[in-house]
Amino acid sequence: MAIHQMAIKFFDEGAAAYVKNELKKSIQLFSDALKYDSNFELGYVSRGAAYLKLGKFKKAMADFNRVIKMNPNSARAYHLRGLAFEKRGEIAKAYRDFDRALESDPDYAAAYHSRDLLLSKGGQTDFSLEELDIINHLMAMRVSRFDDTEESGDLAA
Repeated sequence: MAIHQMAIKFFDEGAAAYVKNELKKSIQLFSDALKYDSNFELGYVSRGAAYLKLGKFKKAMADFNRVIKMNPNSARAYHLRGLAFEKRGEIAKAYRDFDRALESDPDYAAAYHSRDLLLSKGGQTDFSLEELDIINHLMAMRVSRFDDTEESGDLAA
C-alpha cells in the first residue's frame, strides 16, 4: 500500500472514532496518519479539532498553526483556531481568526455563525442580525447545491 494510502486509511479510522466521540483514539489515529504523510493538512486540522474538543487548546492551536503555515488560506484552520482563542478568553484574536476564515472562504457559514455568537456575547447585536441573514442565505445555498447534486446522482461533487 502506498504511503499516502496508509495515511488515508488511518485518517478514515480516526474520523470514525471522532464521530463516535472516541477522541483519544481519534487523536492517536490522526497522529498515525501524519506519520505516513507529514503534509496531510486534513490530518492536522482533524487532530486539532479533537484536541480542541478535549480542551487541550495548546496542542490544538499547534496543529492549526501548522496548517496555516502550510496553507495560509485554510478557512477551516483559522475558524477552529478562532474557537480555541475564544475558549481561552482571547476574544480579539478569536474575532480576527473568524474574519481571516471568511476572507479565505466567504461562503464558510460556520465562521459567520461563530463570529455572530462572539458578537452577541459582546452585546453587539446590530451586527448579529446582518450576520444571521448571511448565514441563512449561505445555508440555503448549500442545501440547494446538495439537492441539485443528489438529483444528478453525483454526491461527490
